[in-house]
Amino acid sequence: LVLVNDPNWRPTFKYHHWAISVVGAVLCVWMMFAISPMFALLAIVFCFLIFVYAAHNSHSVKWGDGFQGMKFQLARNVLMKMDLTQHTKNWRPQLLVVTGASISEDSSLKIDDPEILSFASQLKGGQGITIIGGVCSSQSSDFFSDGGPFMCSNFRQRIIDGQNEMKKVMQENSIAGFGRIVYTDDFSDGLMSLVQMSGLGAFQPNCVLAHWPQGWDTPGQQGQDQRARFLRLVQVAVVFQKVMMIAKGSSFPALSDRLTGNVDIWWIVADGGVLLLLPFLLRKHKVWAHCRTRLFAVAEEVCDDPAVVQRELETY
Repeated sequence: LVLVNDPNWRPTFKYHHWAISVVGAVLCVWMMFAISPMFALLAIVFCFLIFVYAAHNSHSVKWGDGFQGMKFQLARNVLMKMDLTQHTKNWRPQLLVVTGASISEDSSLKIDDPEILSFASQLKGGQGITIIGGVCSSQSSDFFSDGGPFMCSNFRQRIIDGQNEMKKVMQENSIAGFGRIVYTDDFSDGLMSLVQMSGLGAFQPNCVLAHWPQGWDTPGQQGQDQRARFLRLVQVAVVFQKVMMIAKGSSFPALSDRLTGNVDIWWIVADGGVLLLLPFLLRKHKVWAHCRTRLFAVAEEVCDDPAVVQRELETY
Protein backbone atom coordinates (compact mmCIF):
# COMPACT_ATOMS: atom_id res chain seq x y z
CA LEU A 1 0.00 0.00 0.00
CA VAL A 2 2.90 2.37 0.69
CA LEU A 3 4.61 1.61 -2.62
CA VAL A 4 1.48 2.43 -4.66
CA ASN A 5 0.66 5.52 -2.55
CA ASP A 6 -2.78 4.24 -1.64
CA PRO A 7 -4.68 7.09 0.08
CA ASN A 8 -6.54 4.52 2.22
CA TRP A 9 -3.28 3.58 3.97
CA ARG A 10 -2.83 6.02 6.85
CA PRO A 11 -0.60 4.54 9.61
CA THR A 12 -0.72 6.39 12.94
CA PHE A 13 2.86 5.52 13.95
CA LYS A 14 5.00 8.61 13.36
CA TYR A 15 8.19 6.84 12.29
CA HIS A 16 6.57 4.19 10.14
CA HIS A 17 8.47 2.96 7.09
CA TRP A 18 7.74 0.02 4.84
CA ALA A 19 11.32 -1.30 5.13
CA ILE A 20 10.92 -1.72 8.90
CA SER A 21 7.80 -3.81 8.35
CA VAL A 22 9.58 -6.01 5.80
CA VAL A 23 12.55 -6.59 8.11
CA GLY A 24 10.22 -7.42 10.99
CA ALA A 25 8.24 -9.89 8.90
CA VAL A 26 11.39 -11.63 7.65
CA LEU A 27 12.78 -11.92 11.19
CA CYS A 28 9.50 -13.37 12.47
CA VAL A 29 9.45 -16.04 9.77
CA TRP A 30 13.12 -16.85 10.41
CA MET A 31 12.50 -17.24 14.15
CA MET A 32 9.55 -19.54 13.49
CA PHE A 33 11.62 -21.94 11.39
CA ALA A 34 14.59 -21.66 13.77
CA ILE A 35 12.43 -22.84 16.69
CA SER A 36 10.50 -25.59 14.87
CA PRO A 37 10.39 -25.93 11.08
CA MET A 38 7.49 -28.38 11.13
CA PHE A 39 5.23 -26.27 13.35
CA ALA A 40 6.22 -23.14 11.41
CA LEU A 41 5.11 -24.74 8.15
CA LEU A 42 1.86 -25.94 9.72
CA ALA A 43 1.18 -22.45 11.07
CA ILE A 44 1.72 -20.88 7.63
CA VAL A 45 -0.61 -23.41 5.98
CA PHE A 46 -3.22 -22.87 8.69
CA CYS A 47 -3.09 -19.07 8.29
CA PHE A 48 -3.36 -19.43 4.52
CA LEU A 49 -6.49 -21.58 4.85
CA ILE A 50 -8.05 -19.02 7.20
CA PHE A 51 -7.28 -16.26 4.72
CA VAL A 52 -8.87 -18.20 1.83
CA TYR A 53 -11.96 -18.94 3.92
CA ALA A 54 -12.33 -15.33 5.02
CA ALA A 55 -11.85 -14.02 1.47
CA HIS A 56 -14.66 -16.20 0.10
CA ASN A 57 -17.14 -16.22 2.97
CA SER A 58 -16.75 -13.01 4.94
CA HIS A 59 -19.32 -10.26 4.54
CA SER A 60 -18.44 -6.83 3.21
CA VAL A 61 -17.51 -4.37 5.93
CA LYS A 62 -17.94 -0.65 5.84
CA TRP A 63 -14.23 0.23 5.96
CA GLY A 64 -13.72 -1.20 2.47
CA ASP A 65 -11.36 -3.65 0.85
CA GLY A 66 -7.66 -2.90 1.10
CA PHE A 67 -6.87 -4.90 -2.03
CA GLN A 68 -9.48 -2.94 -3.99
CA GLY A 69 -7.80 0.33 -3.11
CA MET A 70 -4.40 -1.08 -3.98
CA LYS A 71 -5.60 -2.31 -7.39
CA PHE A 72 -7.18 1.06 -8.11
CA GLN A 73 -3.98 2.90 -7.25
CA LEU A 74 -1.87 0.50 -9.33
CA ALA A 75 -4.14 0.98 -12.34
CA ARG A 76 -4.00 4.74 -11.91
CA ASN A 77 -0.18 4.79 -11.69
CA VAL A 78 0.22 2.57 -14.76
CA LEU A 79 -2.29 4.62 -16.74
CA MET A 80 -0.54 7.90 -15.93
CA LYS A 81 2.88 6.56 -16.95
CA MET A 82 1.85 4.92 -20.23
CA ASP A 83 3.02 6.61 -23.40
CA LEU A 84 0.18 7.71 -25.68
CA THR A 85 2.35 7.28 -28.78
CA GLN A 86 2.45 3.66 -29.91
CA HIS A 87 5.00 2.04 -32.19
CA THR A 88 3.72 0.35 -35.33
CA LYS A 89 4.99 -3.05 -34.18
CA ASN A 90 3.00 -2.76 -30.94
CA TRP A 91 -0.21 -1.53 -32.55
CA ARG A 92 -3.27 -3.61 -31.79
CA PRO A 93 -6.97 -2.93 -32.37
CA GLN A 94 -8.79 -1.49 -29.38
CA LEU A 95 -12.41 -1.81 -30.38
CA LEU A 96 -15.29 0.57 -29.98
CA VAL A 97 -18.35 -1.34 -31.14
CA VAL A 98 -21.11 1.09 -32.14
CA THR A 99 -24.68 -0.12 -32.43
CA GLY A 100 -28.17 1.14 -31.90
CA ALA A 101 -30.04 0.14 -28.76
CA SER A 102 -33.43 0.53 -27.16
CA ILE A 103 -34.88 -0.14 -23.73
CA SER A 104 -38.45 -1.33 -23.39
CA GLU A 105 -40.87 -0.48 -20.60
CA ASP A 106 -39.89 -3.65 -18.71
CA SER A 107 -36.23 -2.47 -18.73
CA SER A 108 -35.08 -5.14 -21.19
CA LEU A 109 -32.26 -4.10 -23.53
CA LYS A 110 -32.52 -4.70 -27.28
CA ILE A 111 -29.41 -4.42 -29.45
CA ASP A 112 -30.06 -3.54 -33.08
CA ASP A 113 -27.10 -5.62 -34.32
CA PRO A 114 -26.56 -8.52 -31.88
CA GLU A 115 -24.47 -10.49 -34.39
CA ILE A 116 -21.71 -7.91 -34.29
CA LEU A 117 -21.14 -8.59 -30.58
CA SER A 118 -20.26 -12.21 -31.32
CA PHE A 119 -17.90 -11.08 -34.08
CA ALA A 120 -16.22 -8.59 -31.73
CA SER A 121 -15.70 -11.36 -29.17
CA GLN A 122 -14.05 -13.57 -31.79
CA LEU A 123 -11.87 -10.74 -33.06
CA LYS A 124 -10.48 -9.82 -29.65
CA GLY A 125 -10.50 -13.21 -27.93
CA GLY A 126 -10.53 -11.62 -24.48
CA GLN A 127 -7.39 -9.59 -25.21
CA GLY A 128 -7.03 -5.81 -25.19
CA ILE A 129 -9.79 -3.29 -24.64
CA THR A 130 -13.31 -3.64 -26.02
CA ILE A 131 -15.99 -1.03 -25.44
CA ILE A 132 -19.57 -1.72 -26.49
CA GLY A 133 -21.42 1.53 -27.14
CA GLY A 134 -25.17 1.45 -27.59
CA VAL A 135 -26.83 4.63 -28.85
CA CYS A 136 -30.37 4.88 -27.54
CA SER A 137 -32.01 7.72 -29.44
CA SER A 138 -35.65 8.74 -29.28
CA GLN A 139 -37.06 12.17 -29.96
CA SER A 140 -40.20 11.34 -28.02
CA SER A 141 -38.40 10.47 -24.77
CA ASP A 142 -38.98 12.79 -21.84
CA PHE A 143 -35.55 12.97 -20.25
CA PHE A 144 -36.42 15.50 -17.58
CA SER A 145 -39.47 16.35 -15.57
CA ASP A 146 -41.61 19.27 -16.62
CA GLY A 147 -40.44 22.61 -15.33
CA GLY A 148 -37.39 21.35 -13.44
CA PRO A 149 -33.81 20.19 -13.86
CA PHE A 150 -34.36 16.77 -12.32
CA MET A 151 -34.69 13.59 -14.34
CA CYS A 152 -37.96 11.71 -14.32
CA SER A 153 -37.88 8.89 -11.78
CA ASN A 154 -39.16 6.29 -14.24
CA PHE A 155 -36.61 7.19 -16.88
CA ARG A 156 -33.82 7.27 -14.31
CA GLN A 157 -34.58 3.68 -13.32
CA ARG A 158 -34.63 2.64 -16.97
CA ILE A 159 -31.16 4.16 -17.42
CA ILE A 160 -29.79 2.19 -14.45
CA ASP A 161 -31.42 -1.02 -15.65
CA GLY A 162 -30.09 -0.46 -19.17
CA GLN A 163 -26.50 -0.29 -17.94
CA ASN A 164 -26.97 -3.50 -15.95
CA GLU A 165 -28.51 -5.24 -18.96
CA MET A 166 -25.52 -4.23 -21.08
CA LYS A 167 -23.21 -6.07 -18.67
CA LYS A 168 -25.33 -9.21 -19.03
CA VAL A 169 -25.27 -8.97 -22.82
CA MET A 170 -21.47 -8.73 -22.79
CA GLN A 171 -21.20 -11.76 -20.51
CA GLU A 172 -23.47 -13.78 -22.80
CA ASN A 173 -21.18 -13.00 -25.76
CA SER A 174 -17.96 -13.62 -23.77
CA ILE A 175 -16.76 -10.05 -24.24
CA ALA A 176 -14.15 -8.87 -21.76
CA GLY A 177 -14.48 -5.11 -21.68
CA PHE A 178 -16.82 -2.28 -20.84
CA GLY A 179 -20.29 -1.34 -21.98
CA ARG A 180 -22.09 1.96 -22.08
CA ILE A 181 -25.51 3.14 -23.15
CA VAL A 182 -25.71 6.71 -24.46
CA TYR A 183 -29.12 8.37 -24.29
CA THR A 184 -29.70 11.17 -26.75
CA ASP A 185 -32.35 12.86 -28.86
CA ASP A 186 -30.20 12.59 -31.99
CA PHE A 187 -28.25 9.53 -33.14
CA SER A 188 -25.41 11.61 -34.59
CA ASP A 189 -24.87 13.35 -31.25
CA GLY A 190 -24.67 9.95 -29.57
CA LEU A 191 -22.01 8.84 -32.05
CA MET A 192 -19.96 11.96 -31.42
CA SER A 193 -20.14 11.40 -27.66
CA LEU A 194 -19.10 7.75 -27.91
CA VAL A 195 -16.14 8.29 -30.22
CA GLN A 196 -14.82 11.32 -28.34
CA MET A 197 -15.32 10.21 -24.73
CA SER A 198 -14.77 6.43 -24.83
CA GLY A 199 -11.65 5.15 -23.16
CA LEU A 200 -9.07 6.85 -21.00
CA GLY A 201 -5.49 7.79 -21.78
CA ALA A 202 -3.63 5.04 -23.62
CA PHE A 203 -6.74 2.85 -23.41
CA GLN A 204 -8.71 4.88 -25.92
CA PRO A 205 -10.22 2.86 -28.78
CA ASN A 206 -8.38 3.17 -32.07
CA CYS A 207 -10.91 1.16 -34.12
CA VAL A 208 -14.62 1.65 -34.66
CA LEU A 209 -16.57 -1.50 -35.52
CA ALA A 210 -20.09 -1.16 -36.87
CA HIS A 211 -22.60 -3.18 -38.84
CA TRP A 212 -23.53 -2.36 -42.41
CA PRO A 213 -26.84 -0.48 -42.14
CA GLN A 214 -29.84 -2.71 -42.62
CA GLY A 215 -32.41 -1.33 -45.01
CA TRP A 216 -30.02 1.21 -46.50
CA ASP A 217 -31.57 0.69 -49.94
CA THR A 218 -35.12 1.03 -48.67
CA PRO A 219 -36.93 3.80 -50.54
CA GLY A 220 -38.30 6.68 -48.58
CA GLN A 221 -37.32 8.39 -45.36
CA GLN A 222 -36.27 5.19 -43.57
CA GLY A 223 -33.58 4.34 -46.11
CA GLN A 224 -32.40 7.94 -46.20
CA ASP A 225 -32.02 8.00 -42.42
CA GLN A 226 -30.02 4.76 -42.46
CA ARG A 227 -27.63 6.08 -45.10
CA ALA A 228 -27.23 9.40 -43.30
CA ARG A 229 -26.41 7.69 -39.99
CA PHE A 230 -23.85 5.44 -41.67
CA LEU A 231 -22.12 8.32 -43.46
CA ARG A 232 -22.00 10.33 -40.25
CA LEU A 233 -20.36 7.39 -38.46
CA VAL A 234 -17.67 7.15 -41.15
CA GLN A 235 -17.09 10.91 -41.01
CA VAL A 236 -16.68 10.88 -37.23
CA ALA A 237 -14.24 7.95 -37.39
CA VAL A 238 -12.12 9.68 -40.04
CA VAL A 239 -12.07 13.03 -38.24
CA PHE A 240 -10.87 11.47 -34.98
CA GLN A 241 -8.37 9.20 -36.80
CA LYS A 242 -9.96 5.86 -35.99
CA VAL A 243 -9.71 2.73 -38.10
CA MET A 244 -13.18 2.11 -39.52
CA MET A 245 -14.30 -1.52 -39.77
CA ILE A 246 -17.64 -2.42 -41.31
CA ALA A 247 -19.09 -5.90 -40.83
CA LYS A 248 -21.44 -6.76 -43.68
CA GLY A 249 -23.45 -9.94 -43.94
CA SER A 250 -26.78 -11.52 -43.16
CA SER A 251 -25.36 -13.85 -40.50
CA PHE A 252 -22.19 -14.17 -38.44
CA PRO A 253 -20.71 -17.33 -36.91
CA ALA A 254 -21.73 -18.07 -33.36
CA LEU A 255 -19.24 -18.80 -30.60
CA SER A 256 -20.11 -22.50 -30.81
CA ASP A 257 -19.38 -22.76 -34.56
CA ARG A 258 -16.17 -24.20 -36.01
CA LEU A 259 -15.35 -22.83 -39.45
CA THR A 260 -13.18 -24.29 -42.18
CA GLY A 261 -12.14 -22.80 -45.49
CA ASN A 262 -10.38 -19.60 -46.50
CA VAL A 263 -10.32 -16.04 -45.25
CA ASP A 264 -9.77 -13.94 -48.37
CA ILE A 265 -8.13 -10.52 -48.17
CA TRP A 266 -8.46 -8.14 -51.08
CA TRP A 267 -5.58 -5.67 -50.82
CA ILE A 268 -6.71 -2.67 -52.84
CA VAL A 269 -5.33 0.29 -50.89
CA ALA A 270 -2.26 0.16 -48.63
CA ASP A 271 -3.48 0.56 -45.05
CA GLY A 272 -0.37 -0.20 -43.04
CA GLY A 273 -1.13 -3.90 -42.58
CA VAL A 274 -4.44 -3.71 -40.72
CA LEU A 275 -6.08 -6.08 -43.22
CA LEU A 276 -3.39 -8.67 -42.51
CA LEU A 277 -3.64 -8.24 -38.76
CA LEU A 278 -7.40 -8.80 -38.52
CA PRO A 279 -7.50 -12.36 -39.95
CA PHE A 280 -4.46 -13.22 -37.83
CA LEU A 281 -6.40 -12.21 -34.72
CA LEU A 282 -9.50 -14.06 -35.89
CA ARG A 283 -7.55 -17.28 -36.38
CA LYS A 284 -6.42 -17.15 -32.77
CA HIS A 285 -10.05 -17.79 -31.81
CA LYS A 286 -11.31 -21.37 -31.86
CA VAL A 287 -14.12 -20.47 -34.28
CA TRP A 288 -11.63 -19.50 -37.02
CA ALA A 289 -8.65 -21.64 -35.96
CA HIS A 290 -8.98 -24.11 -38.88
CA CYS A 291 -9.25 -21.46 -41.61
CA ARG A 292 -6.53 -20.45 -44.06
CA THR A 293 -5.64 -16.90 -45.08
CA ARG A 294 -5.37 -15.95 -48.74
CA LEU A 295 -4.16 -12.56 -49.95
CA PHE A 296 -5.16 -11.00 -53.26
CA ALA A 297 -3.33 -7.77 -54.13
CA VAL A 298 -4.67 -5.40 -56.77
CA ALA A 299 -1.86 -3.60 -58.64
CA GLU A 300 -2.15 -1.11 -61.46
CA GLU A 301 0.14 -1.72 -64.40
CA VAL A 302 0.81 2.00 -64.87
CA CYS A 303 2.14 2.94 -61.44
CA ASP A 304 2.60 -0.35 -59.54
CA ASP A 305 5.24 -2.99 -60.12
CA PRO A 306 3.72 -6.41 -59.23
CA ALA A 307 7.10 -7.75 -58.10
CA VAL A 308 7.63 -4.80 -55.77
CA VAL A 309 4.10 -5.08 -54.39
CA GLN A 310 4.57 -8.78 -53.70
CA ARG A 311 7.91 -8.18 -51.99
CA GLU A 312 6.44 -5.46 -49.77
CA LEU A 313 3.53 -7.67 -48.76
CA GLU A 314 5.85 -10.52 -47.83
CA THR A 315 7.68 -8.24 -45.39
CA TYR A 316 4.53 -7.70 -43.28
